[in-house]
Amino acid sequence: MSSPYTYPQYYYTTPYLSPYYHQPHISPFIPPATFPASPQLPPRDDRRVHWNDDPYYVRQRRPSWHASLAPPPNPVPFPSPPILVTPLPQAVPLASQPPPYYAHIRRASDSCLPQPTWIYPSPVVVQPVPYPSAPPPPPPPAINPLLNGENAGGPLLLFDLSQNTFNPQRLTSYGQKKGTPLSLEELREPATYPPVWRMTITHDKIPDWPVVLEPRSTSRERSRERSPFLGVPPEVSQDSPITVFDVLKAIFLTVQRQISHVDWARLSQSDMRAVSMAYTRRCRTFSSAAAFEEAQGVRRVDYLRDDYMFRGIARENSKDGFAKMKLLTGPAT
Repeated sequence: MSSPYTYPQYYYTTPYLSPYYHQPHISPFIPPATFPASPQLPPRDDRRVHWNDDPYYVRQRRPSWHASLAPPPNPVPFPSPPILVTPLPQAVPLASQPPPYYAHIRRASDSCLPQPTWIYPSPVVVQPVPYPSAPPPPPPPAINPLLNGENAGGPLLLFDLSQNTFNPQRLTSYGQKKGTPLSLEELREPATYPPVWRMTITHDKIPDWPVVLEPRSTSRERSRERSPFLGVPPEVSQDSPITVFDVLKAIFLTVQRQISHVDWARLSQSDMRAVSMAYTRRCRTFSSAAAFEEAQGVRRVDYLRDDYMFRGIARENSKDGFAKMKLLTGPAT
């Protein structure tokens, strides 16, 4: 029996075989290491490695960007800006202060939660007490601008006392024929400063019919007569002073009352004619016959004749204060 065939083994040069550098080449396909020179290009000497050249050969430095100029002495590539030093002000020693008092604080179960600020007592700072100065003098007594007749032009108020409706209106300038109704805040303002609780208003042409303002006996009468459409509570109306609404409403109700036969008989013939002309003029201003029927008869406002426009109130005597006032009226403009 013949032996089994075994293939020849070829060992290639690998670093794992020893010795590696002394093994012969067994591959028949490796070309020789030396090649002839290329016939197209001449041999070049600058592509070889200069192993045997001068070891002290130093490459010449290429010229810099400043050409042939001499470099500056001690060049600084990035000069630093000048440092300006400002001296600090002289320190003033502070007065010694006692350390603040801190109470013992029990630590909470959850230390992550912030403690309330009122737990930590702050030091008490005593502020200097200023020297007490004299209080400013109180303002002088005055009448509300809506009622003040002591001014040269009177109040900026359009109020016709001859009309059968209560309708006072505020004006922005004198000579206007129509204004805006007064607000509730303006009607509730005190009539005078300082406020008063009693006042008597008289007119030169009707001295027998003064306008008396005083506290009423019951709260119901006071509330109904002072503010029939504002709805002021009785407890407020009992203690409140005389307001702008009280003065205007009381004057309007007083001059709108009818006269008696005795009052008409006391007039002279000239006064009767003047009052009759005023009555005829007033009746022509009614909007309807029903209003005329309600306003039949001569009223006190007819005694004012052509001076039926409200011009404010004024003090009779400065010594009496606002207890006695005069009603000022004038013709329509």
